[in-house]
Amino acid sequence: MTTAEQILTAVGGPDNVASLTRCWARLRFELHDAAVVGEAAIGALPEVALVVTQHGQFQVAMRTGLLEVFDELVALLER
Repeated sequence: MTTAEQILTAVGGPDNVASLTRCWARLRFELHDAAVVGEAAIGALPEVALVVTQHGQFQVAMRTGLLEVFDELVALLER
């Protein structure tokens, strides 16, 4: 399973994602139900530096691979 697939599974799957954006270091999710998020599973991924909920968004700060993970998440969400 890729990093993007693991993150998507841990945030509750595609149906739980209302929107996804990014900045230079973070993936920014708006979720329908934040209670189902597996923060520990995401935080344990080697590419992930930090997970935080801020400004109504679930944010995943990436150490490496942000653009690749974001592009794959977008493709997975478009299915």
